[in-house]
Amino acid sequence: MAYKVGISSGWWRIAKDPALLGLAVKAGQFGATGGVQFNQVDLDTILEFLEPDLKKFITRFTKELGIQIGLHGEVQPAPVALESAERRMWEQSHDRNVVTVKAAADLGFVYINIHTSNTVQLIQEEARIRPFGFQFQIVDPFGRPFWRLAEESPAVKNYILRLLAKQGGMVRELQGEEIFRERADKFNKELDEEITREAIRRIHERINQGQTEDTNVRTEYDRVRAEMENSGILRRRYAELWYSVWKDSIFAKYTIEAGEIDAYIAVGAYMIEKNDPIWTNIVGSTSEAGPNASPGDRSEWAYVNKHAQFNAAVAAKYIEGHLTVKDNEFNKKVLEGKSMLEFCGKTGVKILLEMPQSGEGVEGLSRLYNPLETIHLLRKLGSPILLLTIDFEQTMAQRIDIDNDLIAKMPPDFGKFVYLLHLGEPIPYFGTAHIPIAIGGHGQDVLYRWIYALRKTGFKDGVLIFERGGGRSGQGKGSFDVFEESVKAVRQITKYLEQDFNPQELPPEFYGISFENKDVYARQIVSMRDHAWDPLEGLLMQPEEKHGFFSRAAVEKGKGEIWEKRKWR
Repeated sequence: MAYKVGISSGWWRIAKDPALLGLAVKAGQFGATGGVQFNQVDLDTILEFLEPDLKKFITRFTKELGIQIGLHGEVQPAPVALESAERRMWEQSHDRNVVTVKAAADLGFVYINIHTSNTVQLIQEEARIRPFGFQFQIVDPFGRPFWRLAEESPAVKNYILRLLAKQGGMVRELQGEEIFRERADKFNKELDEEITREAIRRIHERINQGQTEDTNVRTEYDRVRAEMENSGILRRRYAELWYSVWKDSIFAKYTIEAGEIDAYIAVGAYMIEKNDPIWTNIVGSTSEAGPNASPGDRSEWAYVNKHAQFNAAVAAKYIEGHLTVKDNEFNKKVLEGKSMLEFCGKTGVKILLEMPQSGEGVEGLSRLYNPLETIHLLRKLGSPILLLTIDFEQTMAQRIDIDNDLIAKMPPDFGKFVYLLHLGEPIPYFGTAHIPIAIGGHGQDVLYRWIYALRKTGFKDGVLIFERGGGRSGQGKGSFDVFEESVKAVRQITKYLEQDFNPQELPPEFYGISFENKDVYARQIVSMRDHAWDPLEGLLMQPEEKHGFFSRAAVEKGKGEIWEKRKWR
């Protein structure tokens, strides 16, 4: 199978290039003039799908020019974060990605590329979330109020009851619900009657045993209530009351005590209970939480002690929710009631998951960034249209040593899950530089070595994109500034990959040097020999001869300069 070489258009908001105003121009300006088989258009906003006559223009490019087009989904605005448990982010992310999937299918795009994470790990947000988390609405991985997951999972329900028993801010929110007062009054009345009955029963039991002292009902009532409090029974009973209010409330059903933190811990408990392979493969054992630890305890232990793996596993679960949910309003409205995965499977559009960019100070702190962890989501879903994008620059920007932390550790079939490579000079500047690749440069050599390793694990068919940046100066606007000879460098890489050349045995031609053109090579040798002594001219103590035996006649007749110009013809 052959590799395809392509380029990316870049984003208007970054490059401010007039050639990036709209998807039609992005697809045509670079795809039609770049001399490539493949063009990745980078989506600034889903509003670009509203461009007049867009489908007509895209169809002309693909059919008449034979160009294939892929789509890089939105990176901004900030609410695009498939791994988030916050309701506002979940719904906006799902809405925008559902619309993008539908448009990609309508326009005949080959794939939609999505970042696996746009938010940092939760421990980085403790100071913001922990005190006020109950004020943020959250949802389960499928976009539902959290009680839906609690009703399906005893582990989640037990964890929620434990949170409610603490009587924190979540309970204060519940007390503001209209149904709380009615249910609380009924609960307190029934509880009072129950305690009174128990107090009277105990007194009658003593009287029947001949005891005549300590028979005051009020005193016994207080004793029974104190016992229930000390044993935790009363706390659990109140938690059940608050749970019923939480489940049936209007606003509070979207809240949990510590917001996303407790939402993630609850989902972790659900994954442990279900023995989810994503959790078992990424987080692994939580036996250190204790032999009698509940799923909620074990999930909370992982949050504290295996924070990076915990975030990765639960983030992957939220992405799974986005890909597989079908009864969501957006799916019903846009995708005929199909999940994104089902819709893409029907239309043939691939969904590619790519590790995220980083930023200064948060390298390696995204929730899901390691492709060796993302692959467990792909394995679980088992769909041929769900694959990986590897961006070496962004991988390094997440503090992953590609030779030692990726290639040396990847499973023997890893390359079979890879469809797209985003390439640039392999420099780890937060995954944003995308510097052109020089033919014969060190970057070309390194990239070949890495891609060859992927090929040995099954990456035999896919797309290699030089992803546009700003050029080496950071100010480049024209095609030459942006791309230089990167496409040629990538073509050299694919040419020798397809011949299965070992990186240690690459010929000089790979680096742009050739000994095969004998005439050109011979002229270069003669020229070098002729000028070899030029640096010494004028420095020798003895007279220097400017001509030989055959040129003597020309010099004597005053035509020495003409001889110099024509002697090699």
